[in-house]
Amino acid sequence: MRIRAFVLTGVMVAAAATAIALTPKQLYAPGQKPETSLEELVPKSFGAWYLEPAAVQQIVNPEVLASLARYYTDNLSRTYVNDKGERVMLSLAYGADQSRAMQVHKPEVCYVGQGFVIDTPAKGNTLVEGGKLDIPNMRLVAKLGPRNEPITYWIRSGDYLVRGWFEQNVARVKNGLIKGYTPDGLLVRVSTINTDKEQAYKLQDRFIADLVTASPAKTRAMLLGNEADLVKQ
Repeated sequence: MRIRAFVLTGVMVAAAATAIALTPKQLYAPGQKPETSLEELVPKSFGAWYLEPAAVQQIVNPEVLASLARYYTDNLSRTYVNDKGERVMLSLAYGADQSRAMQVHKPEVCYVGQGFVIDTPAKGNTLVEGGKLDIPNMRLVAKLGPRNEPITYWIRSGDYLVRGWFEQNVARVKNGLIKGYTPDGLLVRVSTINTDKEQAYKLQDRFIADLVTASPAKTRAMLLGNEADLVKQ
């Protein structure tokens, strides 16, 4: 009986220790929570790209914007144009608390909810600075009537870059179990209106690389977590 009681006590202690380890101790953002808004963090012009205010409400779907505003701590939607007249939409959605119930929603969920038809998402990557930084991402195309919108996106969960629900949940558990905090999260979505998705993805990669390399360190940390250290200061 004593042996059984000892074993039972040991199991209970181990279970309690595991529960404590899995219970995040504090909300977290890399370094500290952002003291400035996304509006202030993201440059309005960089390289050949500049903000085109008049185009924002014409191109960015207003129902998607309304959905972002309901679920996230902060969000930003802009349309940029370059010297060739090429336009790219950038949308950021920030959530300070990335517990299971509050995890950022992926575009294939949000867009379907607004009536879009989504093709099968595929994993991709964007190379920055000759491959020194490799940003893992997801690619998909959203269609609604004549609107054909190729999309590139990734999610930062705490310090990790993730794609898809599995990696998102793994990052959440790693942050809670190993580091002891509930991570913040950022959805980074870049899209264009184009019937040629491969051409669209090349333009989006160029835009992402230009944005990352031109942004200050605080902005890169927001976009990339630990991966921001790979970009030349």
